[in-house]
Amino acid sequence: MKNIFVCFLFVFFLPLFGCSKDLAGNQKNPWHHWEGTFRNPPNSISREVSVFDRLKFFSSLLLARNGSLELGALEEHVLGSEEALSQLAASAESNSITWIGHSTFLVRINGLTILTDPIFSDRASPLSFAGPKRRALLNINIKNLPLIDVVIVSHSHYDHLDTRTLDALPGKESMTAVVPLGLGKFFTDRGFVDVREVDWYDEVIVDTLKVTAYPAVHWSNRTPFDVNETLWMSYGFSSGGTSIFHTGDTDIHEAVFLEVGEHMSKNHNGCDIGLMSIGAYSPESFMKGAHMTPESGVKLGRQIGCSRLIPMHWGTFRLSLEPFFEPRNRFQKAAGSQAHAMRIGETLLID
Repeated sequence: MKNIFVCFLFVFFLPLFGCSKDLAGNQKNPWHHWEGTFRNPPNSISREVSVFDRLKFFSSLLLARNGSLELGALEEHVLGSEEALSQLAASAESNSITWIGHSTFLVRINGLTILTDPIFSDRASPLSFAGPKRRALLNINIKNLPLIDVVIVSHSHYDHLDTRTLDALPGKESMTAVVPLGLGKFFTDRGFVDVREVDWYDEVIVDTLKVTAYPAVHWSNRTPFDVNETLWMSYGFSSGGTSIFHTGDTDIHEAVFLEVGEHMSKNHNGCDIGLMSIGAYSPESFMKGAHMTPESGVKLGRQIGCSRLIPMHWGTFRLSLEPFFEPRNRFQKAAGSQAHAMRIGETLLID
């Protein structure tokens, strides 16, 4: 049992949060391509996590998982399956956005259907028997989804790139997958025919949909041996006058997202809805350089210029130490009338 536990920490938790790398050395163009790997934009918040801090965090997380969760009124956070499926069906011909959970959204705009960072598995883990378990149960399953036109994945971590979900998705022969540099093989190996690997600021056109890959302050890997060998990104997409920004996983940056906002304004007619990653920030000393606080999520959304802000990357899996509902509550307080905190399974019509 001890060996299984140690192996689990090595395989899952080390890849999830990773190690900092020295960015000194020969610079290449573009900046984020570095010695066969990738790195964050200049002047990004750096991650400096000691072995002691790492062990302390994982021990605290393990105890938190085994202890009682501060779930509160979980039933108010998750729609019943019947209601979730009813809302999904009723919006079939409308511009809409449905929160599946975590960073997974089903977006329908201008007759096209987009699926973001899809994870339908019970655990955000390479293992089926261990790792962060879904706390808010799925009320919309893969079999309930309409045919997907475009799937977009922000980076390689297990709570965003779930190979069990990719294996199960129907319609791979007609679906376009937009993925960061280095991740295409995960999709072609699973039968996806149209796979577009993108660098920051690359654009992909699918019918009337325009997708732009944008920078993020994060990192990537699947094992301890492939740190930063694939790129990570945020992204914006638009069609028919509706535009949406998805942060992926990122921390705040004083300049990068102002530039992204300017690009969104010129190339996507602004940002109607920002999907903001606001969970997995505690302790902040451990998570900085990878995840935002709720207040930083609001700041980033305003840097982009988004009219409405929807929090994500919270309320689904326990990945850190903050109380379950704290990210949502802090986000709503900071964002005020701009915030729309969705329930899992909820479908929001886009005006």
